Amino acid sequence: MTKEQIAVPGARRQVTPKPTLGFFLGNAGALLRMKRANRKNIEQQVTATRLLVEPTIPTFEGTGGPMEEGMIYLLFNSEDGAGPIDTVFRVFWVNAPALRFAFLDAFLVSENLSSGQWSRTYPHGILKHRTKGHYHQEVDLEAYTMTCDGTWHEGYTFQFNDKRNHISGDVKIQALSPKGVLVFFNGREAITPSMVQRFYDMFALKATGELKVQGRQLELTNGRAIIEHGLGIFSSYNIYDWRWLNLQFPEGTVHLFYHSLDLGDEGIFVAGEGAAVIDGEWYHFLHNDFAIEELAYEEDVALPTKVPVAWRVTAGKDVSGSPSLDLQVKKTAVASWIGTMGKENEFISNYVLEATGTWRSKRVVGKGTMENQMHRIVE
Repeated sequence: MTKEQIAVPGARRQVTPKPTLGFFLGNAGALLRMKRANRKNIEQQVTATRLLVEPTIPTFEGTGGPMEEGMIYLLFNSEDGAGPIDTVFRVFWVNAPALRFAFLDAFLVSENLSSGQWSRTYPHGILKHRTKGHYHQEVDLEAYTMTCDGTWHEGYTFQFNDKRNHISGDVKIQALSPKGVLVFFNGREAITPSMVQRFYDMFALKATGELKVQGRQLELTNGRAIIEHGLGIFSSYNIYDWRWLNLQFPEGTVHLFYHSLDLGDEGIFVAGEGAAVIDGEWYHFLHNDFAIEELAYEEDVALPTKVPVAWRVTAGKDVSGSPSLDLQVKKTAVASWIGTMGKENEFISNYVLEATGTWRSKRVVGKGTMENQMHRIVE
Protein backbone atom coordinates (compact mmCIF):
# COMPACT_ATOMS: atom_id res chain seq x y z
CA MET A 1 0.00 0.00 0.00
CA THR A 2 1.17 3.56 -0.58
CA LYS A 3 1.80 6.00 2.23
CA GLU A 4 -1.16 8.19 1.30
CA GLN A 5 -3.24 9.96 3.94
CA ILE A 6 -6.43 8.10 4.84
CA ALA A 7 -9.44 10.30 4.14
CA VAL A 8 -12.25 9.96 6.67
CA PRO A 9 -15.66 11.41 5.68
CA GLY A 10 -17.34 13.24 8.55
CA ALA A 11 -14.26 13.19 10.79
CA ARG A 12 -14.54 16.93 11.53
CA ARG A 13 -18.02 16.87 13.07
CA GLN A 14 -17.63 19.05 16.18
CA VAL A 15 -19.38 19.01 19.55
CA THR A 16 -18.65 21.76 22.07
CA PRO A 17 -18.61 21.18 25.85
CA LYS A 18 -21.90 21.95 27.61
CA PRO A 19 -21.24 21.94 31.37
CA THR A 20 -23.99 20.72 33.67
CA LEU A 21 -24.97 22.69 36.79
CA GLY A 22 -23.39 19.92 38.84
CA PHE A 23 -20.08 20.57 37.10
CA PHE A 24 -20.02 24.18 38.31
CA LEU A 25 -21.17 23.31 41.83
CA GLY A 26 -18.82 20.38 42.23
CA ASN A 27 -15.75 22.15 40.85
CA ALA A 28 -16.14 25.69 42.17
CA GLY A 29 -12.76 25.60 43.91
CA ALA A 30 -10.88 24.44 40.84
CA LEU A 31 -12.65 26.98 38.62
CA LEU A 32 -11.70 29.75 41.06
CA ARG A 33 -8.03 28.69 41.01
CA MET A 34 -8.10 28.78 37.21
CA LYS A 35 -9.62 32.25 37.22
CA ARG A 36 -6.89 33.52 39.55
CA ALA A 37 -4.03 31.91 37.62
CA ASN A 38 -1.59 34.38 36.08
CA ARG A 39 2.02 34.46 34.94
CA LYS A 40 3.38 35.06 38.45
CA ASN A 41 1.74 32.10 40.14
CA ILE A 42 2.38 29.83 37.14
CA GLU A 43 6.08 30.74 37.40
CA GLN A 44 5.95 29.97 41.12
CA GLN A 45 4.50 26.50 40.63
CA VAL A 46 6.96 25.67 37.83
CA THR A 47 9.90 26.95 39.93
CA ALA A 48 8.71 24.84 42.87
CA THR A 49 9.19 21.64 40.85
CA ARG A 50 12.25 19.91 42.28
CA LEU A 51 14.84 17.99 40.31
CA LEU A 52 14.32 14.39 41.44
CA VAL A 53 16.89 11.61 41.66
CA GLU A 54 14.19 8.90 41.69
CA PRO A 55 10.81 8.79 39.96
CA THR A 56 7.52 9.29 41.75
CA ILE A 57 5.28 6.30 41.07
CA PRO A 58 1.67 7.49 40.54
CA THR A 59 -1.01 6.38 42.98
CA PHE A 60 -3.97 7.60 40.90
CA GLU A 61 -4.14 5.10 38.04
CA GLY A 62 -7.91 4.83 38.47
CA THR A 63 -10.47 6.74 36.42
CA GLY A 64 -12.68 9.62 37.49
CA GLY A 65 -12.78 13.37 37.88
CA PRO A 66 -14.71 15.97 35.88
CA MET A 67 -12.32 15.45 32.97
CA GLU A 68 -10.07 12.53 32.22
CA GLU A 69 -7.64 12.20 29.37
CA GLY A 70 -5.38 9.44 28.27
CA MET A 71 -3.06 8.39 25.49
CA ILE A 72 -1.50 5.10 24.42
CA TYR A 73 1.34 4.83 21.91
CA LEU A 74 2.65 1.70 20.23
CA LEU A 75 6.01 1.90 18.41
CA PHE A 76 6.89 -1.14 16.31
CA ASN A 77 8.40 -2.56 13.14
CA SER A 78 5.87 -3.16 10.37
CA GLU A 79 7.87 -5.88 8.59
CA ASP A 80 8.30 -8.53 11.28
CA GLY A 81 7.41 -6.93 14.63
CA ALA A 82 10.98 -7.35 15.84
CA GLY A 83 13.17 -4.98 13.80
CA PRO A 84 13.86 -1.24 14.22
CA ILE A 85 10.85 1.01 14.85
CA ASP A 86 9.32 2.28 11.61
CA THR A 87 5.67 2.78 12.63
CA VAL A 88 3.82 4.60 15.41
CA PHE A 89 0.15 4.12 16.37
CA ARG A 90 -1.48 6.42 18.90
CA VAL A 91 -4.93 6.78 20.40
CA PHE A 92 -5.86 9.82 22.52
CA TRP A 93 -9.11 10.57 24.32
CA VAL A 94 -10.79 13.12 26.57
CA ASN A 95 -13.74 11.90 28.64
CA ALA A 96 -15.83 14.59 30.37
CA PRO A 97 -19.41 13.43 31.03
CA ALA A 98 -20.05 16.40 33.35
CA LEU A 99 -19.28 18.63 30.37
CA ARG A 100 -21.38 16.46 28.03
CA PHE A 101 -18.29 16.14 25.89
CA ALA A 102 -15.72 13.57 24.80
CA PHE A 103 -13.04 13.47 22.15
CA LEU A 104 -11.17 10.64 20.47
CA ASP A 105 -8.20 10.99 18.14
CA ALA A 106 -6.20 8.17 16.51
CA PHE A 107 -3.38 8.15 14.02
CA LEU A 108 -0.93 5.81 12.33
CA VAL A 109 2.31 7.23 10.90
CA SER A 110 4.75 4.92 9.16
CA GLU A 111 7.76 4.70 6.90
CA ASN A 112 6.26 1.68 5.11
CA LEU A 113 2.47 1.65 5.68
CA SER A 114 -0.31 4.07 4.78
CA SER A 115 -0.36 6.91 7.30
CA GLY A 116 -3.71 8.26 8.45
CA GLN A 117 -5.51 10.19 11.17
CA TRP A 118 -9.08 10.69 12.29
CA SER A 119 -10.84 12.38 15.20
CA ARG A 120 -14.35 12.82 16.49
CA THR A 121 -16.16 14.59 19.32
CA TYR A 122 -19.14 13.17 21.23
CA PRO A 123 -21.95 14.81 23.27
CA HIS A 124 -21.47 12.30 26.12
CA GLY A 125 -18.78 10.38 27.95
CA ILE A 126 -17.17 7.46 26.10
CA LEU A 127 -15.37 5.53 28.86
CA LYS A 128 -17.14 2.58 30.47
CA HIS A 129 -16.73 0.94 33.90
CA ARG A 130 -14.80 3.48 35.94
CA THR A 131 -12.25 2.15 38.41
CA LYS A 132 -10.44 3.44 41.50
CA GLY A 133 -7.52 1.14 42.20
CA HIS A 134 -6.11 0.35 38.78
CA TYR A 135 -5.91 1.59 35.20
CA HIS A 136 -8.95 0.54 33.19
CA GLN A 137 -9.92 2.27 29.96
CA GLU A 138 -12.79 0.76 28.00
CA VAL A 139 -14.29 2.27 24.84
CA ASP A 140 -16.86 0.78 22.47
CA LEU A 141 -17.54 3.03 19.48
CA GLU A 142 -18.42 2.35 15.86
CA ALA A 143 -14.97 3.31 14.60
CA TYR A 144 -12.86 2.24 17.57
CA THR A 145 -12.95 -0.24 20.43
CA MET A 146 -10.42 -0.89 23.16
CA THR A 147 -9.86 -2.27 26.61
CA CYS A 148 -6.66 -1.43 28.47
CA ASP A 149 -6.38 -2.80 31.99
CA GLY A 150 -3.67 -3.21 34.60
CA THR A 151 -1.23 -1.49 36.94
CA TRP A 152 2.27 -0.13 36.61
CA HIS A 153 3.73 -2.90 38.73
CA GLU A 154 1.85 -5.78 37.04
CA GLY A 155 1.69 -4.52 33.47
CA TYR A 156 -1.25 -3.84 31.15
CA THR A 157 -3.31 -5.76 28.63
CA PHE A 158 -4.31 -3.71 25.58
CA GLN A 159 -6.87 -5.04 23.11
CA PHE A 160 -7.99 -2.57 20.44
CA ASN A 161 -9.44 -2.21 16.95
CA ASP A 162 -9.11 1.01 14.96
CA LYS A 163 -11.35 0.36 11.98
CA ARG A 164 -10.34 3.53 10.13
CA ASN A 165 -6.58 3.12 10.33
CA HIS A 166 -7.03 -0.65 9.83
CA ILE A 167 -5.01 -1.74 12.82
CA SER A 168 -5.98 -4.05 15.70
CA GLY A 169 -4.08 -5.89 18.35
CA ASP A 170 -3.87 -7.92 21.51
CA VAL A 171 -0.80 -6.59 23.28
CA LYS A 172 0.90 -6.99 26.64
CA ILE A 173 2.57 -3.81 27.91
CA GLN A 174 5.20 -4.13 30.65
CA ALA A 175 7.89 -1.94 32.18
CA LEU A 176 11.31 -1.96 30.57
CA SER A 177 12.52 -0.52 33.86
CA PRO A 178 10.71 -0.07 37.19
CA LYS A 179 11.81 3.59 36.98
CA GLY A 180 10.26 4.51 33.61
CA VAL A 181 7.67 6.99 34.94
CA LEU A 182 7.45 10.77 34.79
CA VAL A 183 4.96 12.40 37.17
CA PHE A 184 4.83 16.03 36.12
CA PHE A 185 5.41 18.80 38.68
CA ASN A 186 6.44 16.22 41.33
CA GLY A 187 2.87 14.93 41.41
CA ARG A 188 1.30 18.33 42.12
CA GLU A 189 -1.57 19.82 40.14
CA ALA A 190 -0.74 22.09 37.23
CA ILE A 191 -2.88 25.23 37.35
CA THR A 192 -3.28 27.64 34.43
CA PRO A 193 -6.14 29.88 33.22
CA SER A 194 -7.37 26.90 31.15
CA MET A 195 -6.52 23.86 33.22
CA VAL A 196 -6.27 22.26 36.65
CA GLN A 197 -4.70 18.88 36.11
CA ARG A 198 -2.36 16.26 37.50
CA PHE A 199 -0.83 13.86 35.02
CA TYR A 200 1.91 11.36 34.36
CA ASP A 201 3.61 9.47 31.54
CA MET A 202 4.78 5.87 31.67
CA PHE A 203 7.41 6.10 28.98
CA ALA A 204 9.78 3.12 29.30
CA LEU A 205 7.51 0.26 28.30
CA LYS A 206 7.94 -2.82 26.13
CA ALA A 207 5.10 -4.19 24.01
CA THR A 208 4.65 -7.82 22.95
CA GLY A 209 1.76 -9.69 21.37
CA GLU A 210 -0.11 -9.77 18.09
CA LEU A 211 -0.96 -6.99 15.64
CA LYS A 212 -2.95 -6.95 12.45
CA VAL A 213 -2.21 -3.81 10.48
CA GLN A 214 -3.38 -3.03 6.94
CA GLY A 215 -3.48 -6.70 6.00
CA ARG A 216 -0.25 -7.70 7.72
CA GLN A 217 -0.18 -10.17 10.60
CA LEU A 218 2.67 -9.32 13.00
CA GLU A 219 4.07 -11.10 16.02
CA LEU A 220 5.21 -8.18 18.13
CA THR A 221 8.36 -9.21 20.02
CA ASN A 222 10.35 -5.99 20.31
CA GLY A 223 7.87 -3.11 20.42
CA ARG A 224 7.82 -0.14 22.73
CA ALA A 225 4.90 1.73 24.28
CA ILE A 226 3.92 4.89 26.17
CA ILE A 227 0.88 5.46 28.40
CA GLU A 228 -0.20 8.94 29.54
CA HIS A 229 -2.98 9.62 32.02
CA GLY A 230 -4.38 12.89 33.33
CA LEU A 231 -7.20 13.87 35.67
CA GLY A 232 -8.45 17.41 35.92
CA ILE A 233 -10.68 20.10 34.58
CA PHE A 234 -10.51 22.58 31.71
CA SER A 235 -12.49 25.58 30.49
CA SER A 236 -10.67 26.73 27.36
CA TYR A 237 -7.40 26.15 25.56
CA ASN A 238 -4.34 28.39 25.56
CA ILE A 239 -1.33 26.19 24.79
CA TYR A 240 0.73 28.04 22.21
CA ASP A 241 2.88 25.13 21.10
CA TRP A 242 4.43 21.89 22.27
CA ARG A 243 7.01 19.27 21.31
CA TRP A 244 6.22 15.91 22.92
CA LEU A 245 9.27 13.75 22.17
CA ASN A 246 9.99 10.10 22.91
CA LEU A 247 13.15 8.41 21.66
CA GLN A 248 13.87 4.71 22.09
CA PHE A 249 17.40 3.27 22.24
CA PRO A 250 18.83 -0.17 23.06
CA GLU A 251 20.24 1.56 26.14
CA GLY A 252 16.86 2.98 27.22
CA THR A 253 14.39 5.78 26.60
CA VAL A 254 14.44 9.60 26.51
CA HIS A 255 11.13 11.39 27.09
CA LEU A 256 10.83 15.20 26.85
CA PHE A 257 7.83 17.55 26.82
CA TYR A 258 8.37 21.20 25.85
CA HIS A 259 5.32 23.46 25.89
CA SER A 260 4.46 27.14 26.01
CA LEU A 261 1.31 28.94 27.13
CA ASP A 262 -0.24 32.01 25.52
CA LEU A 263 -1.12 34.24 28.48
CA GLY A 264 -2.48 37.10 26.38
CA ASP A 265 -1.22 40.46 27.63
CA GLU A 266 1.28 38.64 29.86
CA GLY A 267 2.99 37.08 26.83
CA ILE A 268 4.22 33.57 26.09
CA PHE A 269 5.35 31.46 29.05
CA VAL A 270 7.65 28.50 28.34
CA ALA A 271 7.71 25.38 30.50
CA GLY A 272 8.38 21.68 30.17
CA GLU A 273 9.72 18.60 31.85
CA GLY A 274 11.34 15.32 30.91
CA ALA A 275 13.02 12.15 32.08
CA ALA A 276 15.16 9.30 30.79
CA VAL A 277 16.03 5.75 31.71
CA ILE A 278 19.44 4.92 30.26
CA ASP A 279 21.47 1.84 31.23
CA GLY A 280 18.99 1.25 34.05
CA GLU A 281 19.45 4.69 35.64
CA TRP A 282 16.71 7.33 35.90
CA TYR A 283 17.30 11.01 35.07
CA HIS A 284 14.94 13.96 35.55
CA PHE A 285 15.05 17.13 33.42
CA LEU A 286 13.31 20.39 34.24
CA HIS A 287 12.40 22.92 31.54
CA ASN A 288 15.80 24.64 31.75
CA ASP A 289 17.73 21.33 31.72
CA PHE A 290 16.97 20.42 28.09
CA ALA A 291 16.38 21.93 24.66
CA ILE A 292 14.63 20.77 21.48
CA GLU A 293 16.07 23.11 18.87
CA GLU A 294 14.45 23.19 15.42
CA LEU A 295 17.08 23.10 12.66
CA ALA A 296 15.25 22.67 9.36
CA TYR A 297 11.73 23.01 7.90
CA GLU A 298 9.88 21.69 4.88
CA GLU A 299 6.62 22.47 3.11
CA ASP A 300 3.68 20.34 4.23
CA VAL A 301 0.79 19.70 1.83
CA ALA A 302 -1.68 19.31 4.73
CA LEU A 303 -0.84 22.60 6.48
CA PRO A 304 -0.53 26.33 5.60
CA THR A 305 2.92 26.39 7.18
CA LYS A 306 6.28 24.71 6.89
CA VAL A 307 6.90 22.11 9.57
CA PRO A 308 10.12 21.24 11.39
CA VAL A 309 11.90 18.13 10.11
CA ALA A 310 15.25 18.21 11.94
CA TRP A 311 16.23 19.04 15.51
CA ARG A 312 19.13 19.15 17.92
CA VAL A 313 18.14 17.65 21.29
CA THR A 314 20.28 18.30 24.34
CA ALA A 315 19.72 17.45 28.00
CA GLY A 316 21.65 17.46 31.25
CA LYS A 317 25.25 18.59 31.79
CA ASP A 318 28.47 16.73 32.41
CA VAL A 319 31.29 17.91 34.70
CA SER A 320 32.64 20.20 31.97
CA GLY A 321 29.26 21.86 31.43
CA SER A 322 28.66 20.18 28.05
CA PRO A 323 25.32 18.42 27.40
CA SER A 324 25.18 14.86 28.74
CA LEU A 325 22.79 14.04 25.90
CA ASP A 326 23.48 15.53 22.48
CA LEU A 327 21.44 14.22 19.53
CA GLN A 328 20.81 15.03 15.91
CA VAL A 329 17.21 14.03 15.20
CA LYS A 330 15.41 13.96 11.83
CA LYS A 331 12.05 12.79 10.59
CA THR A 332 11.69 9.64 8.54
CA ALA A 333 7.88 9.85 8.20
CA VAL A 334 5.23 12.41 9.09
CA ALA A 335 1.44 12.74 9.22
CA SER A 336 0.02 16.26 9.59
CA TRP A 337 -3.42 17.80 10.04
CA ILE A 338 -5.25 20.88 11.31
CA GLY A 339 -6.81 20.58 14.76
CA THR A 340 -9.81 22.63 15.83
CA MET A 341 -9.73 22.59 19.65
CA GLY A 342 -9.94 26.13 21.04
CA LYS A 343 -10.37 29.48 19.34
CA GLU A 344 -7.53 29.07 16.83
CA ASN A 345 -6.51 26.30 14.49
CA GLU A 346 -3.69 24.05 15.61
CA PHE A 347 -1.11 22.76 13.16
CA ILE A 348 -0.28 19.23 14.28
CA SER A 349 2.47 16.96 12.97
CA ASN A 350 3.34 13.49 14.21
CA TYR A 351 6.60 11.90 13.20
CA VAL A 352 8.63 8.76 13.07
CA LEU A 353 12.18 9.87 13.90
CA GLU A 354 15.73 8.65 13.88
CA ALA A 355 18.32 9.95 16.34
CA THR A 356 22.10 9.74 16.42
CA GLY A 357 24.51 11.31 18.86
CA THR A 358 26.06 10.82 22.25
CA TRP A 359 25.10 10.08 25.82
CA ARG A 360 27.98 10.90 28.15
CA SER A 361 30.35 10.70 25.18
CA LYS A 362 29.08 7.24 24.24
CA ARG A 363 27.59 6.96 20.73
CA VAL A 364 23.88 6.10 20.68
CA VAL A 365 21.48 5.40 17.81
CA GLY A 366 17.71 5.14 18.15
CA LYS A 367 14.23 5.67 16.71
CA GLY A 368 11.18 7.35 18.16
CA THR A 369 8.27 9.71 17.75
CA MET A 370 7.30 13.33 18.29
CA GLU A 371 4.03 15.25 18.33
CA ASN A 372 4.59 18.86 17.27
CA GLN A 373 1.71 21.31 17.75
CA MET A 374 1.89 25.02 16.96
CA HIS A 375 -0.21 28.05 16.07
CA ARG A 376 2.60 30.00 14.43
CA ILE A 377 3.21 30.13 10.67
CA VAL A 378 6.69 29.24 9.41
CA GLU A 379 7.35 30.61 5.92
